[in-house]
Amino acid sequence: MSPALLTGMHRSGTSALARMIRGLGVDIGSNLLPAAGGNLFGHFEETAFIQFHDKLIARLFPKRASFCEWLPLANAEIAYTDADRAEARSIWDAHAAQSGRAWKDPRTSLFLDLWTEILPEAKLVITVRHPYQVHRSLLRRGEPFLHVDYSASILGWTVYNQRILQVISALPKDRFILVEVDLAFRQSHKLTEFLAHFLDLPLTEKALASIDPASFHFEDDYREALQHFGILFPEAETTYRQLRQFDLLDPLPFVPPSSEAASSIRSADGRLIEFEESSGLREQAKRMLVRSITVDRQRTANFYQHLGKVNEERDRLVDDLSQLNSLLKRKLSELENKT
Repeated sequence: MSPALLTGMHRSGTSALARMIRGLGVDIGSNLLPAAGGNLFGHFEETAFIQFHDKLIARLFPKRASFCEWLPLANAEIAYTDADRAEARSIWDAHAAQSGRAWKDPRTSLFLDLWTEILPEAKLVITVRHPYQVHRSLLRRGEPFLHVDYSASILGWTVYNQRILQVISALPKDRFILVEVDLAFRQSHKLTEFLAHFLDLPLTEKALASIDPASFHFEDDYREALQHFGILFPEAETTYRQLRQFDLLDPLPFVPPSSEAASSIRSADGRLIEFEESSGLREQAKRMLVRSITVDRQRTANFYQHLGKVNEERDRLVDDLSQLNSLLKRKLSELENKT
C-alpha cells in the first residue's frame, strides 16, 4: 500500500480511526504513546513523529497556548529548510524500515504541506469535528491551558484546520478522504468499508469492531446550539463549513455563516462565554471547567507523588552504592594488608 498519514485536530477521533487502520493490518509503529485516561485504547502515535513536529511548532509558531506545546494560537508563514526536509525523510525511512506503512499524529495537520512534498504518493486520512465539540472534549480531559486561556481551543482548532484546508484544496480527490467524525462514527461499519477501499486493503472483522459508537461522546443535547456558533466565531465556522464540502459520508455545499447580530465583544474568551450563555450552555460549561481544574490538580499531585517515589528510589540507590563503595574499599585494604 501507499504510505498513509492520519491526522486532524486533537480530540477529533484520530485515535479511533488509527485503531481501525491497525485493525486493517497496517503497521503504524512500535514506539507508540501509551494509553491514558482520555484514550483508553491508546493514542497510536509514534514518538519520532511527535518529537519532530513539536520541534517545528516551537520554531515556526511563536504564539502558542500557555502550558501547551502543541497548540498555536495564530497561523504563520512557514518556510521549511533543507534540514527539515531531510529530517522528515529520515524519520519516514526509519519508520518504513521497521515495516511502518502509516502514522497518526494530530500535529501532522500543521505540516501537511511538508509531508505531501516529501511523500507525494501518500494517502491522507483527515478527521474533522466541530470546534465547540473539540473545546468541550479538551475541557473534559482537564487540559490546563483552558484554565488561563478559555478560548485557546477554538483559536488552535482554527489554525490546525485552516492548514488542512489549504493543502487538501489543492490535492486530487483520490489522494485523501475526510470524515466528520460525529456522523462517521454513527456509521462505523460503512466508514470501515470506505477506509479499506481507499487504502486498497481487505476488510477485516477486527477493523469492523474497532469503533463502538456507544463509547463516543456525540453530545446531541446541544447540537442545535452549534448553528449559532458562527455568529461569534465566523473564521472557525467558515473553515468548518469549507471542510464539510469534502466529507466522505455527507458532503455539504458551502454556505457562508450568517453575520446577523454579530457580537461586539472583541476578546475570544468573551465571545465563547457569550455563545455559551446565549445557548444555555454556560452553567454546564462552568461545572466542566471546575471539574477540569480538579482533574488537573489531581494530575499534578500524582506527578509530584511519583516524583517523590523516584527521588526516594534514587536516594536508596545512592545509599546502596555508598555502602558497596565502602565494602570494596575495606576489601581492598584487607588485600593490601595480606600482600
